Amino acid sequence: MNLHEIRHPLGSFDALYLMDEDTRAVSLVLLPAGMDHAYANRRPDLMDTAEMQRLAIDCPAWSVGSLCHLALRHHPQCTLTGMSLLHSYSTLQLKCADQQVSKANGKTVITTRLEAEEGYAVDHILSHWDGDDGVEVQTVFRNRSQRVMQLDLLTSFALDNLSPFAVNAAPNTMRLHRFYGGWSAEGRRRADDIEALNLERSWYNGRPSCERFGCVGSYPVDRWFPVAAVEDKSQGVFWGAQLAHNGSWQMELSRASDCLTFTGGLADCEFGSWFKLVQPGEAFAAPKAFLSVAKGDLETLCNQMTALHQKYMVLQPATEQDLPMIFNEWCTSWGHPTEQLILDVAHKLQGSPVKYLVIDGGWSRTTNSYLGQGGNGDWIPEDKQFPSGLLHLSKTVQAMGFELGIWYEFEVTTKGARVAEPDYDHLHLQRGGEVIYSGDTRSFWDFRKPEVIAFLRERVLDLLRDNEIRFMKVDYNCSIGIGCDGAESPGEGLRQQLDAVREFFLTLRRELPDLVIENCASGGHRLEPSMMDITALSSGTDAHESGEIPVIAANSNLLFLPRQNEIWCVLDKTHTEAQTIFRLTSGFLGRMCLSGDILDMPDSHWRHVEDAMDFYAAIRGVIKDCSTHLHQHFATRSIRYVEGTQAVVMEGKNGQTLVVCHSFNNACPEPISFRIPAGQQILRTFADTSAVTRSGDTMTIAPLPDQTAFALLLG
Repeated sequence: MNLHEIRHPLGSFDALYLMDEDTRAVSLVLLPAGMDHAYANRRPDLMDTAEMQRLAIDCPAWSVGSLCHLALRHHPQCTLTGMSLLHSYSTLQLKCADQQVSKANGKTVITTRLEAEEGYAVDHILSHWDGDDGVEVQTVFRNRSQRVMQLDLLTSFALDNLSPFAVNAAPNTMRLHRFYGGWSAEGRRRADDIEALNLERSWYNGRPSCERFGCVGSYPVDRWFPVAAVEDKSQGVFWGAQLAHNGSWQMELSRASDCLTFTGGLADCEFGSWFKLVQPGEAFAAPKAFLSVAKGDLETLCNQMTALHQKYMVLQPATEQDLPMIFNEWCTSWGHPTEQLILDVAHKLQGSPVKYLVIDGGWSRTTNSYLGQGGNGDWIPEDKQFPSGLLHLSKTVQAMGFELGIWYEFEVTTKGARVAEPDYDHLHLQRGGEVIYSGDTRSFWDFRKPEVIAFLRERVLDLLRDNEIRFMKVDYNCSIGIGCDGAESPGEGLRQQLDAVREFFLTLRRELPDLVIENCASGGHRLEPSMMDITALSSGTDAHESGEIPVIAANSNLLFLPRQNEIWCVLDKTHTEAQTIFRLTSGFLGRMCLSGDILDMPDSHWRHVEDAMDFYAAIRGVIKDCSTHLHQHFATRSIRYVEGTQAVVMEGKNGQTLVVCHSFNNACPEPISFRIPAGQQILRTFADTSAVTRSGDTMTIAPLPDQTAFALLLG
């Protein structure tokens, strides 16, 4: 192997392209600035086992790998088939042809062209913005041959030869970190040593091993978040990746030699029933991926990765720059909103930091009132509930200092709606010629059809504009599943559908530039960048009144920006003052959304609500741009039945720090200590903070009674 390296310094890290001059294979690894690799010292072969010595097989211990992995249907299958399509014949044919670097307006773009003699090529495009601690990567497949080529796999990213600091198979050194999705249980972390995943190198590289995981369908955050990291425990270095795709995806950690290969992209032919026909002269781009590397701990990496999305937030409406509070009446009316309710709430909240009054499900004319969602799809306002009309209501609340918001689930129709009847079947997604239903009620509009877009422009876009509605919660309460008709494969049909859905969101943004869009999918099933980067905020979870909300919110803040993490604060008039404070304090971990018995709270409790709103107004600068550090002292692994104490430290770029603390059942019996920025003083507090003491840059919280909460702001 004749190694050649091309190193590009990118601020806090280097992008290292490693090339084998003999084969022209090239791969990528990210290195923290100041750290060097050990590739030159690696052993060349695997003559270290009795079997290899007896057979006298000179098997390479490692190879350079590739910037991109792909599998073409007409090529021989790799030996991993059934487990993975990585390390294929198609990938091995790629040779580095060229690399170009451009720099302009604070952005560096490194484009590497890989070519195969057969006539296909891949452009690997790495983009870095000054100040970012990570990069965006995309791969583009190009068919420059005279035949149709069928892609069964195309990765968005590939980090090969992990760890760059090892000279052998790195036993007891490497670990995979993943994050669970799950309805109302988002963000739980899982860490697996490579040995526990059975990814140790065997005596001979006859058949590589692989851990493939992901999600299938239109819920990209179902079993897993599309975020993962690989750790070198001996060096304290983490490599992280996040996929930006709103449909089926996969990530893979594989071993074909001493080294690990970390890849991700569209769910492939085997995992997601996806394949793509690329005609001569055509190109196909894989979804974008975000990559980062950090020396320190997993939280450092996560904070670096979430920060990559700040640049997309400045494109949101100007009103979003102050992170105003939201009131959503879902947990007030439970699917039966009225004009009078919204007016009463407006009078109650006038003069508060609340900006948006959101009407949730149940506002449209339906034949089925189940949770305000049965019979949806026609999107005609219900006159009995809103006798003065939405425009009059909107203007009335505007005069009081608010903006009116409304809930939609416009990607589906439900039985009972006119557009859900059989004569509309041709406009709904089908699989095998049959309309796809989720449960026995919901079917899916086919966004690839112009008639569907024309209908939704009238019933969604025009309704919003004509009624001066400037906040929209977009819900999505079901998954399409593996795919749909209308393309060469079910998975490709799904990808095309979801691209068209995303384009409709962009149409709303273009034509209604003042519209604030909340990204919701039965809570947190769409918490991924392709949707979050084009919307202002997201429903972090569907946990409305659950005691575990602070844990879910804190975990989620490591996976996306806290400024986008909308958190339910549901008021209950039967609660004690301590219970009211507990719920309100949860809202300080992100975007505070009030709901519940707001009109019937006892005066003694309402003062806590007013204090919480004032405190939220003071901490918005921290939430807007911060890093999150969790101090979770839990007695069990249960999220549903939490035991212990949690303190969350949010260090803002504005020079202030927010500390939010909750104790649960069986609160931690020992004091909790953690670091805070030196020299900062307490500026404001919420609730009883008498358990807090400080010594220099260390804060200590004495053992707390069960089910208590408080917060404090430092600066």
